[in-house]
Amino acid sequence: MRTILFAVTAACGVGMFGTPGPAVAQVEFYQEGNRLYQEGDFEGALASYLRLVEAGFESGEVYYNIGNTYFKLSDVAQAILYYERARRLLPGDEDVQANLDLARSLTVDEIAPLPRFWLFSAADWWVGLLPRTLLIAVVLASYLVGTGVVLLLILKRGAPAAVWGRRIASASAVVFLLFGLNLAVREFEVGQAQEAVVLQPQVDVLSAPLDDETLTIFTVHEGTKVRIDRLSEEWAEVALEDGRVGWVPVGVLETI
Repeated sequence: MRTILFAVTAACGVGMFGTPGPAVAQVEFYQEGNRLYQEGDFEGALASYLRLVEAGFESGEVYYNIGNTYFKLSDVAQAILYYERARRLLPGDEDVQANLDLARSLTVDEIAPLPRFWLFSAADWWVGLLPRTLLIAVVLASYLVGTGVVLLLILKRGAPAAVWGRRIASASAVVFLLFGLNLAVREFEVGQAQEAVVLQPQVDVLSAPLDDETLTIFTVHEGTKVRIDRLSEEWAEVALEDGRVGWVPVGVLETI
């Protein structure tokens, strides 16, 4: 269970919006969920965690704990869905990845991903270099340090430390631009494919968006992750990691 990082995230929300009441309630729901989980009341723990999500609170720690709770309740598909959501907010987290791999090993479909172009893998590594909370702190700190040093240089021209001040300001600007771009890419999901998890036990994938079993080209099962390429009111064209493509009803999926 994750508590400390969640409390820090909630505290950041208080600092930004000046509304401590909701943040205190969020921490209480989270701690209640942890307590119920440790007592073995997984359904009660899930209800507490989901109250946070329903209130619009987004946290990798919350998603991770929801995934763990669904796993304890033997709902592997929902566990995978929330581990995937946690991984987007906690990239590089070994616990999240390990639990996701374990849940995936229990699914029916065995899909071998196509090899990726190295530049795409490098971009994913860069975007996920730091956890979101730490990334925000680095961007904010570099901005404050750089701005403060520039103001001091303006107010105290010709000071002996001016050379070092300019170096610090330049370094802060580089850090701000580098990690600020990283944060912007992550927050606005630039280049991020829309993905979903299959939640139905078995789904026929069709060659066209028509309710006709004769158009079935392959079958997927609950817990399989897909990329959504096209979307209509009732149908979604999905692609698997091995390159297979087809159409499924929208209702069998939940987006990550």
